[in-house]
Amino acid sequence: MWRTTNRHKQYLIVLTLGSGLLALVMAVLLVLQLMQNRVLENVNRQQMDSVTFLTFQFEREFLRMRHQVILASIQKPIDTYQLQLRYDILISRLVLLRDSPTLAILAETQEFQQILPKLLQLLDGIEPTIRQERPVPRDLARIVTLFDALGPDAQRLSYLAAERISTYLEQKNKELMHQNQEIIWLTITQLVILVLATISLALRQRAQEKDRQALEALTEELRQARWRAETANKGKSQFLANMSHELRTPFNGMLGMLSLLENTQVSATQADYIQTAKASAQHLLTVLNDILDISALESGKMQIRPEAVQLPNLLRDVERLMRPHASGKNIQFVASWPDDLPTWIQCDPTRLKQILFNLLSNAIKFTEQGSVKLTVTCEPANQTLHHFTFTVEDTGIGMNHEAVEKLFQRFYQADGGMARKFGGTGLGLEISRSLARMMGGDIAVHSVEGQGSTFRLDLDLHMVEAPAQAKGNPLQGQLTAPNKDPKCSPLRVLVAEDHPVNRKFVGILLEKLGCETTFCENGELAVQAVQDSDFDIILMDVHMPVMDGLAATRAIRAMEAPKNGIPIVVLTADVMNEAQDQALAAGVNDFVGKPVQISQLKAAMQRCLTTPSAQAPT
Repeated sequence: MWRTTNRHKQYLIVLTLGSGLLALVMAVLLVLQLMQNRVLENVNRQQMDSVTFLTFQFEREFLRMRHQVILASIQKPIDTYQLQLRYDILISRLVLLRDSPTLAILAETQEFQQILPKLLQLLDGIEPTIRQERPVPRDLARIVTLFDALGPDAQRLSYLAAERISTYLEQKNKELMHQNQEIIWLTITQLVILVLATISLALRQRAQEKDRQALEALTEELRQARWRAETANKGKSQFLANMSHELRTPFNGMLGMLSLLENTQVSATQADYIQTAKASAQHLLTVLNDILDISALESGKMQIRPEAVQLPNLLRDVERLMRPHASGKNIQFVASWPDDLPTWIQCDPTRLKQILFNLLSNAIKFTEQGSVKLTVTCEPANQTLHHFTFTVEDTGIGMNHEAVEKLFQRFYQADGGMARKFGGTGLGLEISRSLARMMGGDIAVHSVEGQGSTFRLDLDLHMVEAPAQAKGNPLQGQLTAPNKDPKCSPLRVLVAEDHPVNRKFVGILLEKLGCETTFCENGELAVQAVQDSDFDIILMDVHMPVMDGLAATRAIRAMEAPKNGIPIVVLTADVMNEAQDQALAAGVNDFVGKPVQISQLKAAMQRCLTTPSAQAPT
């Protein structure tokens, strides 16, 4: 701030000095203009003096010639030399009156134009007499008479010159004075403008300095506000992560136990109760997922994780999960795609399923009778890139144009109101379109009120080769570890989980998979267990007391071989994008979000056990 203020003062000093210098230069210019005006007056005066001098010289020579003629008429003998000399001088003076450019002011007058020919005629008429060697006195007397007759005209030339010069000088003086006044006023105006400009620049500079200081203060306030916003955002992210963990943890136990209970011998009424409880829990879990996804989209932390996906299997999974929902409402559900549909594509399977689930769930929810259809088509764009169109068509309530325009707005619902018939958060479609655009595609909709709606998801996806681990089915057969015969001893699994219900649920799943399970309640006990015993794989929770799962993972990776290469699968209720990135950075081999399904858990464990890179620390 001190340096800026000092530069501002230096600028003002330079501005003042520059303005003063300009004012001084203009003042000098004014003085020079006045001096020039005087010089012009002197020059004009000299020119006017030249005019009067010529007319005066002619008049004097005219009188001398007359006097010389008179002397010649009475002298004996006649001095012809002097007579001819006076004549030649008079002729030269008359020629000057006729040809001198300085007499232009006089030659313009009518009187001059009348007198000059008379004088020329006079001199031409007396020349023969003057040139004689012995002029006759009587001829000389006649010449005197002629001179006397033209004497007043010769004298009139002097008077006329003086009169014209006086008039001319008066006129020119007026013009010069007027011009001089204009120049003076213009110079004064320039000086005033310069002074005003200097004052204006100084005021402007002062205002800019105030604006700059205000801008710096505002920038500092914005910097502080940004810091507070980032701090609040970090707090919000941490809160969401905690809430995700706290809500998903009981969901994991509840849904897991309900799934296990569903597979036991129960009555039809009990099975209906279980299905109702599972549906309610799944609905709550969907709401939670929507809120977390919206938060991730707002913060820019939503990520697309493309991988090799077996598209027909993905579509069959979607069909298998959606068909019971349609059957529960007595709605026909049809899913179709061509036989030559590319088998392996590169995309984010979780997000693609999420979009299709949202579109199909909405179609089923808003359809009371008729059908819901899922149609998949594919057109090749080049050798590897294909354009896929996923169309969801229903015969539901449909929407008018106004509803379609607002459909993808957050929290908007086509049947919104106090007495709305259908539930939902109004977030699914906005999330779906955002995910589609992040994947390079988009969602379009066409709807007719009372007839139904058609949603179309367009994506450009690349065909890929089937991954090596896809050649076998990891869900078939028993879990095995490298260089270990499952017939001799079961797979040894260490489970680090602080929640008792989740420990119980994971233990039952691992028992079904034929594993020998050891439990510990925090990361510190897990590290100690790895040091004391040998395990084939570790299932690690993230949020635990004493030592969290990521710190425990880093501690295990810091051990000596072979313990530092034990595969670690994270089982966590924190499904925010940064949670998965942090887990992978800590050295885990795979990531499974809660609620845990036995198929997901088995697939993740089998990948870690069969992939060579899983046996080395990350």
